[in-house]
Amino acid sequence: MTRYLKNSAAFGFTGALALAAEGALAASDGGGGTLPQLDIGTFPTQVFWLFVTFIVLYVAMTKVAIPRIEYVLEERHSKLAEDLDKAGKLKADAEEVQANYEKALADARGSAQELVGAAKEEVSKANAKAEAEADAAAVTKVKEAEASIDAARTEALSNVKDVVSEVAGDAVQKLIGVKVTKTELNKAVAAAMEAK
Repeated sequence: MTRYLKNSAAFGFTGALALAAEGALAASDGGGGTLPQLDIGTFPTQVFWLFVTFIVLYVAMTKVAIPRIEYVLEERHSKLAEDLDKAGKLKADAEEVQANYEKALADARGSAQELVGAAKEEVSKANAKAEAEADAAAVTKVKEAEASIDAARTEALSNVKDVVSEVAGDAVQKLIGVKVTKTELNKAVAAAMEAK
C-alpha cells in the first residue's frame, strides 16, 4: 500500500513538473496563456523573494510580536496573582474579625453568667425581699450585657459588611472592569447576608 502511495506521489510530482515545463515552453513560444508562476525562468527570483519574505516575517515575529504577546501574558498573570493574594488577605482579615467577634461574644456571655451566679449566691443568703431585689439587679445586668453583646454584634457585622463590600467592589472592578457604586455594593451584600 505504501509502495503504491509512493509511486502515485512520484507520478503526480513528475506530472506536475511536466505540466510546468510544458507551460514554460508554451510561454517561450509566445503562447501567452500560461501562468507566470509556472515559468521556469522566474523560479530563481521567486525562490529568492520567498526566502527574503520568510526571513523578514520570522524576524518580525520573533523580535516584535511574540515578545509583546509574552509581555502581555506575564502582566496578566502577575495581575491575577496579585489580585488573588489581595483577596486571600482580605478573607483572612474578615475571618479574624469574625473570630474576634465570637471571642468577645463568648467572653461577654461568660462574664454575664458569672455575674448572674454571684448575684444568685448573694440573694440566697438574704431574705425574700432582698432576694427579689437581687434578681431584678441580675436581670438588669443581663440586659446590659445583652445590649453590649448586640452592640458588639452590630459593630462587627457593619465591619464585616464594609470589608465584604470593599472586597466585592475591588474584585468586580479588577475582574470585569466595571466600577460599582457603594450603594449597589451595600444592597448586594445585604441581600446576600439575608439569603444565608
